Amino acid sequence: MANRGFILLINAINNDEERNRNRIMRKQLRDQSDPLDMPEIQFRSIYRLSRNMVHNLIVSLGPHIPDDISCPSFFSQGSYQKGVGQDYFISMSQSSVSRCISTVNTAFEGLYYKIHFPSNEEERSVVKQGFMEMQNGFPGIVGAIDGTQIAISAPSINNELFPPLLFYNRKGFYSLNVQIICDSKLKIMAINARFPGSVHDAAIWTTCQIRELLRNNYIDGDYSSWLIGDSGYPLEPWLMTPVSNNDLTLPEQNYNTSHRSTRNVVERTIGVLKARFRCLLKHRVLHYSPTVAAKIIYSCAVLHNICLEQGEHYIHIADEMENDGNNNNIDALEDNNNQGQQIRNRIITTYFN
Repeated sequence: MANRGFILLINAINNDEERNRNRIMRKQLRDQSDPLDMPEIQFRSIYRLSRNMVHNLIVSLGPHIPDDISCPSFFSQGSYQKGVGQDYFISMSQSSVSRCISTVNTAFEGLYYKIHFPSNEEERSVVKQGFMEMQNGFPGIVGAIDGTQIAISAPSINNELFPPLLFYNRKGFYSLNVQIICDSKLKIMAINARFPGSVHDAAIWTTCQIRELLRNNYIDGDYSSWLIGDSGYPLEPWLMTPVSNNDLTLPEQNYNTSHRSTRNVVERTIGVLKARFRCLLKHRVLHYSPTVAAKIIYSCAVLHNICLEQGEHYIHIADEMENDGNNNNIDALEDNNNQGQQIRNRIITTYFN
């Protein structure tokens, strides 16, 4: 019996020594390896960004972020922090990955200016022209708006600040309802990730600073600038929605066709954002508090716009886009806003008769 115990002890010591040798070997191999030395195609397939872009971000943000790629790995893969840390090229503890993600999110706050809604007539004219050049575009559009559900882990039932029930959406999972406004080139011009998943798109819109800006512009005499949104939004002079009558005239049908085709750009924007940064996909789930999850979403939106600026169009993203859509049409909120109806009727009469 004593001999058997001695043998087990020796085996345990040998196994421990083997694990230590393997750990040292992995560390030596990792220290000699740099993920930025990967072939470009392999690097893009893993990190969803080019090597040059990641290198430039590390250099430009300098001392504000760690000199590693654990955060791009997390954004692109959407894994648990522990899983990211065990990546061959990273090998960090869960707590280290957590600190890295927090540090990078803070550093990216200095790049929020990359998300910018047109604030003067010159900028609005550029955006309007982009929508006009679309196949079925029509004048006056300064952005397309929609909401998307980003899955998060359920807040604690004892969390008075974030009651779990508020985050449980009608699709059956916990989420943030994220409002996005984009231009015709898929650039995100505004994003709001502050609201729980149970909140309706239209309710988020009523608190939106962009709505207040467009409303003030309208009061000041700008009667030719509007967003386009689905029928989950109220018709307003600065927000054009589809005509929802059952008996549509031919011009109204033409308007709806053009509206639907043009508004699709925001759905594609959301799809590309989630396909590139898979931590935002429904089945990946952000295992963070709503506040931290919102910061991750904002960081991904900033990176999305930087990718567009630098011409980073990942070739396989279109094949991986998640079929999202809030489908709020079932709760259509057709507003009896006479001024909004007058402007929509003017658009239909002028351009779709």
